[in-house]
Amino acid sequence: MKFKGMLILEFSKPLTEEHNGLIRHVVDELNNNILVKGATLPEEAAKVVDFRIEDGKLVLNLETGRQVRIHSAAMRIKNYVAKIFGSKLKVGVRGLTLKDTVIELDGEFSVSPKIPLIRKLLVDEGKTYVYLDVMDESVLKKPVLDRLIKLLNDKEMRAKWKGKAEHWQLIKRSREKEPLFKEDPNKIFEEIGWIKRFSIGQWIYTPPAIYLINMIKQLFLEEVVKPLGFEEVVFPKIYPPEIGLKTGHLKGTINSMLFASLPISYDISAFEELIDYMSVMNEVPQEDLRDYLRPPSYFLCFAQCEPFYQFFSGEIVDDRALPIKWFDQSGPSFRWEAGGLHGVERLIEFHRIEVVWLGKPEQVVEIRNQLLERYEHFMDKVLDLEWRWAWVTPWYLEHAGVIEKISEEINRPGTIDFEAWLPYKGSRDDAKAWLEIGNISIHGTKFTDPFKIKYSKKNVKLWTGCSGFGVERWMLVFIAQKGFDPENWPSKPREYVKKNPMPKSLLTVTYPKTKEGKELLKKIVDLYSNP
Repeated sequence: MKFKGMLILEFSKPLTEEHNGLIRHVVDELNNNILVKGATLPEEAAKVVDFRIEDGKLVLNLETGRQVRIHSAAMRIKNYVAKIFGSKLKVGVRGLTLKDTVIELDGEFSVSPKIPLIRKLLVDEGKTYVYLDVMDESVLKKPVLDRLIKLLNDKEMRAKWKGKAEHWQLIKRSREKEPLFKEDPNKIFEEIGWIKRFSIGQWIYTPPAIYLINMIKQLFLEEVVKPLGFEEVVFPKIYPPEIGLKTGHLKGTINSMLFASLPISYDISAFEELIDYMSVMNEVPQEDLRDYLRPPSYFLCFAQCEPFYQFFSGEIVDDRALPIKWFDQSGPSFRWEAGGLHGVERLIEFHRIEVVWLGKPEQVVEIRNQLLERYEHFMDKVLDLEWRWAWVTPWYLEHAGVIEKISEEINRPGTIDFEAWLPYKGSRDDAKAWLEIGNISIHGTKFTDPFKIKYSKKNVKLWTGCSGFGVERWMLVFIAQKGFDPENWPSKPREYVKKNPMPKSLLTVTYPKTKEGKELLKKIVDLYSNP
């Protein structure tokens, strides 16, 4: 990686040719000392190739390497010149501009040039040349160019990255178990009226459906979360966009996020024209509605763990509190997913238990491993499911558009997906017949660094971890493998039914819609009369 560009310094008084001697002395000092600091090799440093005075301004042609990049070199030059010229000539630096900047990258990059600061891209003989717009000091003193280069590399890697499916690595699976049910529970739930579609990816769950969901939730809390000492908290469910910038979601999965806007005013009179239209036409003019809203002020809960990092942002934590182990089950999460949304497999609004923890690296790894043991117990002994685990692209890296190679070592930052077989969707050999029902991640410092979460002792970094438990999917998987009859369930779910009678199902003249649905409902309800 190399940089070339022209740095123009403007002073409070114009320079003249009589200043050439001083300038030459300054350039020698820059090249021999100032611009080589931090570089291990001469080619990785920065250098003033030549200079001239033009219209009273100092023009410097620069060539720089990877370790002293051109924007850093520009600011070093400005600070040193200001010091020398201030003492020798009694003039100050009024402004600086970097123009005709070119970044030379090894490799042929195919990314679009429609990125801030980029004027054009040129690929030639295994090199990519990035031509940049003119930059002033307000841009140069920020790490904008560093972020630009990182983005170019990330975009190029992402273009070569074929998605999580091709970087899926099986690490464990249960024994094969004969399914006791092979029908699609989604169709049955809807046919008997236990769920009713509200909108795309949204369902209304009637008391019997919530009964089954709560059964799975309670068993999970009793068998996995609480035995490990996790304590319940309540997190907000809409977040300021700055939080998504820190976590990386806005840069990685903005296409899957839902946003919320505040009204333009609290004064109802500001909406009079809109209200009049709706009153007369009895419809919502969606194109006009945006005129009555401020720009999006929040994004709706996406990963559910974001408030955990914000809570500890800027805090210094010591051993008295560590490790910190919380869980939240207080509200919905939201994701916009493309394609047909079938039943409760893929939802825009869904519910989950989010388990989060903070500690020193060894603590975070130990807690993750303890959770894995409890998950295996829950899947195998409590629900008796057929399942598999896979090491995948870390969700937080994938969401942020960052790529990382997979290794066999799992006691490090990364993600394990939990999947379960859906017999109604096909054989075990069909990847589409497996449904992701949760995951568990070690983040390393992915969140403690940007949120500035610190440990009380120096040279020790805190890590975080999280695990998402999607309650609708777990309930679906359980019914898909075990069916609706509690007599075919393992002991603990069956005991739950004995201790907690199922609520009455709704039955009206028109609900469920069909005669067949009403008849099927009666058959299923009878199963719970004497479990």
